[in-house]
Amino acid sequence: MIACVVPSIRPDRLKEFTKAWFPLFRKHDVHLVPVIDGDPPMVLGLTPTELLGDDADLIYNYSDCCRNLGFAFIAKHYPEAEYILTLDDDTLPINDPIQAHLDALNKRFPLSWMSTASDYVRGIPYGVRNEAECVVSHGVWQGVMDWDAPTQLINGNHQLEFYKGAIPKGVYFPLCGMNVMFKKKMLPYMYFAPMGPRAKLDRFGDIWLGINLKRTCDDNGWAIATGYSTIRHDRASNVFKNLQKEAKGLELNETYWQGNEDDDYFLTYNECRKRWYDVISNLKPNAESISTN
Repeated sequence: MIACVVPSIRPDRLKEFTKAWFPLFRKHDVHLVPVIDGDPPMVLGLTPTELLGDDADLIYNYSDCCRNLGFAFIAKHYPEAEYILTLDDDTLPINDPIQAHLDALNKRFPLSWMSTASDYVRGIPYGVRNEAECVVSHGVWQGVMDWDAPTQLINGNHQLEFYKGAIPKGVYFPLCGMNVMFKKKMLPYMYFAPMGPRAKLDRFGDIWLGINLKRTCDDNGWAIATGYSTIRHDRASNVFKNLQKEAKGLELNETYWQGNEDDDYFLTYNECRKRWYDVISNLKPNAESISTN
């Protein structure tokens, strides 16, 4: 079974999303878990307080990081889910991106070597070719690219070519939350960084998750693959609003990956990550699952 978390503030868009993805969801036994952002955000009729009690403050609203509420719902009500998929509500399938994710997650990858071609060329030791279990499949997209505001203002929206393979050990990458699938055991680590009005930051929730997720996978000898699953992204956000939202985060992002956590924000973020790990790891599943179809 696969559970799919989709954050949304647009009921009409969510309806279009559901219609477009329904054939693939039926094919792969995917259960949709929509998170309706608001004050408070809701997941299938449940508020953060109803789902997490005293830990409800781990859920931030008015940002795509509200999808954390969907992850908590899955941990509580869908313990049988083997894989968790998360998509944005303005994405459409190209061919079968779900199967492509599954194919990646059922592969093993080298971490200490990377191939310079689409297959293992001469010289790559056989002993490293099945080095690491893949636990996260980071998908890519066509259509509207995922730019930061300054880059979009300068370059517009030209199409890109994406790398396909495992992210080598010790190397970071820009995780985009619009098309990601991961194995169930990764739920305690999948905490999108707090964003939105309460955090006074935005548009780096997935990026900073990616930094910490990569460190976790490197420490455990796990692989993150990218480029296997492709969707279409149809809606560009407002570049000038993004410029305002990104202003502080752009500066922090330059050195956060290098270990600079001088800003007070990171005290809150690190505390939230630790609490999230404990909450999700110790959450007792509800014996009565809730239908999401």
